[in-house]
Amino acid sequence: MTLSVKLGSLLLTSKEYARFTDNQKWLEGLLRGFPVGDFLGLSTNSLRPCVIMYGSSVSGTAFQKADIDYSLLFLNNVSTTDLQEGGCLNFSQSEFIEVGRSYHKQVLLSVLEYMKREVCPSEVMQYEQVFSARVPVLRVWKSASDKADNLYFDMSMSLDGPRNSLLLRLYMKSDPRLRAGVLCIKRWCHSQGILDARRGWISPYALTVMYIFYMQVTKRTTQIIDENDVDKLLNSVAKLLRSGDGGNVSDAYGMLPYEEADMMVVFDDLRNFFSFFGECERFDFDNDVVDIRTRGKLLSKEAWVEEIKQLDEKERWKLMGYETMLIRDPYENHNLGRGVDFFRGEKIREVFRLSSKLMCGDIFGFLLS
Repeated sequence: MTLSVKLGSLLLTSKEYARFTDNQKWLEGLLRGFPVGDFLGLSTNSLRPCVIMYGSSVSGTAFQKADIDYSLLFLNNVSTTDLQEGGCLNFSQSEFIEVGRSYHKQVLLSVLEYMKREVCPSEVMQYEQVFSARVPVLRVWKSASDKADNLYFDMSMSLDGPRNSLLLRLYMKSDPRLRAGVLCIKRWCHSQGILDARRGWISPYALTVMYIFYMQVTKRTTQIIDENDVDKLLNSVAKLLRSGDGGNVSDAYGMLPYEEADMMVVFDDLRNFFSFFGECERFDFDNDVVDIRTRGKLLSKEAWVEEIKQLDEKERWKLMGYETMLIRDPYENHNLGRGVDFFRGEKIREVFRLSSKLMCGDIFGFLLS
């Protein structure tokens, strides 16, 4: 078995992905009658609930036993002007309507109560409210008769989660070499204990953005995807859903097939990634910014600070955090590395420096074991 085939064998299976899509359909059916207008004080209840999957399973960077996230968004069946009252809705080019961030907690609480009423008594469900996070989340545990089919998932009301996942999906789909590198770097950094945003490290998403940035800057990939292309993709999904043809959205939500890559080339990419971010003469974490946007790109801390100079100290902290690793979100103006403090930042750079010295067999021996 080649190294590339072995890597592919570790990825999320079609059976696991089918469980996620089946659960999406179940959730959407359950929430079909959810009267969001009542909870937002709107005079209309013509907003149609849509449950959209996001996360590594959608982007094509998930290994087996991965989890899944869902976002509750809405499509409107009336004119936009009829929905402007109260300013509680955000409208986008994608045609999906997002409940304003300040209303997420309120609506998720209403969703929770609605689900408790509507769920069949034979369904065993447990819920956790994670509302202190930057994006409020309702965490759900759904049990099954077979324990292997138990499912944990998070549900938010954010459009940026699906956007980010689809942006990565377009990158992964366009370049098998890039995708193989992302999969390897995720697996390696997880083994080194530096991939856990909840504990003050970097998130898998932030690491993926770093890898794409590195591949672009070093010209190891020619792929530069306009972030507006994602809204066009979501727009086509919205039109299919509105027409009742929701089953035909494979471009956005079908399982992304794995394509083999030359793993020796990928290893050279990995080693240079570690060197690129591990040695300050190539990327200076004190002054440089990771940014894969195609519009309004910011590549220096000075430029980013200038852009947010009107914010007070509290608001700047919420967006930027410790500022030891500056990784700009492709859609929101916040730092994906904001939770990494000085000491963890030094540890991450040390892991990168040491990893750049490893031999091919050392890394692949672990990655594919």
